[in-house]
Amino acid sequence: MTPLPSPRLTWRDDGSPVSSDFGDVYFSAEDGLAETQHVFLHGNHLPHAWAASPHFTIGETGFGTGLNFLCTWALWRETASPSQHLHYVSVEGFPLSRDDLERALEKWPDLAHLSTQLLARYPSPTRGTHLLHLDDNVHLTLLADEALSALTNFTGQIDAWFLDGFSPACNPEMWSPDLFREIARLSRTGTSLATFTVAGIVRRGLTAAGFEVHKTKGHGRKREMLTGRFTATPQPDKNPPWYQLPPPRACNGPIAVVGAGIAGAAAAHALRQYGFNVTVFDAQGIGSGASGNPAGLMMPRLAADHSPDGRFHVAAYLHTERFLSQLNNSDVFQAGGILQLARTEEEAARFSAIARLGHLPHDHINLLAPHQVMQSVEVETKFPALFFPKAGIVYPEKLLEQLLADGPSHTNKEDPSFYRAEIAGLVQTRNGWKLIDKDGSQHGPFMQVIIANGTGITQYPQTAHLPVEPIQGQLSLAPADTLPRFGPAISAGSYIISLPDGRTLFGATYTRVRGAEPVLPRIDAHHRNIASLASALPALSGPLAILDPVQLDGRVAYRAQVPDRIPFAGPVPDHEAYLHAYDRLRHGDRFADYPPAPCYPGLYLMGGLGARGFSTSLLLADLLAAQISGTPLPLARDLLEAVHPARFIVRALRKNT
Repeated sequence: MTPLPSPRLTWRDDGSPVSSDFGDVYFSAEDGLAETQHVFLHGNHLPHAWAASPHFTIGETGFGTGLNFLCTWALWRETASPSQHLHYVSVEGFPLSRDDLERALEKWPDLAHLSTQLLARYPSPTRGTHLLHLDDNVHLTLLADEALSALTNFTGQIDAWFLDGFSPACNPEMWSPDLFREIARLSRTGTSLATFTVAGIVRRGLTAAGFEVHKTKGHGRKREMLTGRFTATPQPDKNPPWYQLPPPRACNGPIAVVGAGIAGAAAAHALRQYGFNVTVFDAQGIGSGASGNPAGLMMPRLAADHSPDGRFHVAAYLHTERFLSQLNNSDVFQAGGILQLARTEEEAARFSAIARLGHLPHDHINLLAPHQVMQSVEVETKFPALFFPKAGIVYPEKLLEQLLADGPSHTNKEDPSFYRAEIAGLVQTRNGWKLIDKDGSQHGPFMQVIIANGTGITQYPQTAHLPVEPIQGQLSLAPADTLPRFGPAISAGSYIISLPDGRTLFGATYTRVRGAEPVLPRIDAHHRNIASLASALPALSGPLAILDPVQLDGRVAYRAQVPDRIPFAGPVPDHEAYLHAYDRLRHGDRFADYPPAPCYPGLYLMGGLGARGFSTSLLLADLLAAQISGTPLPLARDLLEAVHPARFIVRALRKNT
């Protein structure tokens, strides 16, 4: 994730933007709205084409001002049924700023009710995949990157294409044979397309890629335009066989989610957004594990390089920040910023490198000098700090209630979509999966099951191979007014959160344990939290020394951690079948005739969240919902591999261990 070039715009007297870089207009000066309707909507036979599709996907080259998208949304709003979903995937290598987008869309007041919502969710121009959930079951995926790179790394199947880059004479990269091949790869037999241009390079390129194209009547002064349909055989998935996803199951059957912490709640929320019927199971109730702490931090985990690990965490953080900021509810999320203090020269150098790389938009990160830290929180330090102004404090109980607002309550009688049951076994049947609780009772069958129960994720034979390690953490809670209050939360190895009721939450310990049985807070762990915070913030040594560990409140919970510290989400791999199917990987053979990935049909995982569950769960949940529904995936290909549950098996095979 790095910043993208900003478009250089000039503005005509009528309010129309012109690209100075490409010397072309963003929309027709005569009537851009009518041109969009004629070329792209009528050219792709909309709304007739989506009339019978539960999920319909449009791909666009050139998001520009978003006019095509807003016109499509307006038509969808008028014609689609409440159970249908529109997925709109658009590429943009020079994304407009929010201010420029707003200025351009002022020309279309009839679309203001939609453009207002788009502007409220529009991401800062940052390279990567940005998924926005909008009203009317509309899901907008913005691929902020050069077109060829974006589509090469994209996974999804398009039903209709809007080819709307700047003209081939001005921007030939948007009309290259390589790009047409990627457009074909993402198409199914019968996928339609429409474009304003009839240039020979475009006609020949699309034909060579497998499209049958025709000239039809153009709009306004343009006598002709192109429409077409993909008539070739769809190409196979570009992912390695061991990371390929199983085809979505053609059903609208019920889905079970095992676990009611942040992972399970996020999964249930995402699946319901995509129209699925979800039942949640948890023996202890909602937020009983690590998700039940009084408060937590929602902040990015940044890397000083461009590794998939760092890029995933940036994408997840930005996705979560958009969701939480739209809630506008301080009971759920307090966006007061988080200050991350460097503690050593090495860490200070790393922070400087992170700031230079520009992984986050400029309005999401600041590198503060020591004197600026002192001005911000009156904490003396000799090292710089990273300040994340849009990060903040999450209140887990309220967040889980928000995510599950249309679902489970705390008792079986009040709501049949939540069961207080400990799921001890999973049995595959011809009709789906049956869940067996510890009393022997059966639940189901369910067409899909999501296992998202933290450290309990490995208790089933199907998932026992996962290298999930329980990490015990204890928080300490100081009485009101015993420690200084800080505006932003502070992270420096330990973290400190000033709660609204005057108390202070700090910690947490990090202890590897063999089991994950609940335990009561320990006095020695309170001692460790006090010592760790005093070391990180020497200015608090005096007030901390007065605290009596015997009198402190606290909470113990277990985080589920994996060796590479990257969470996982995706289909459950059949461990023994993987070892057999990909045994040649032990010998470095990457090109054998390998079969598709052997996974348990309808069984999915989400876990290994570690200490970043509140910033990663929402994106992972959307990934699962997209995989199950067969809709566009919100992560680039290398990031899909980075979070795939089978990666541990594949790595072990390659190392021959």
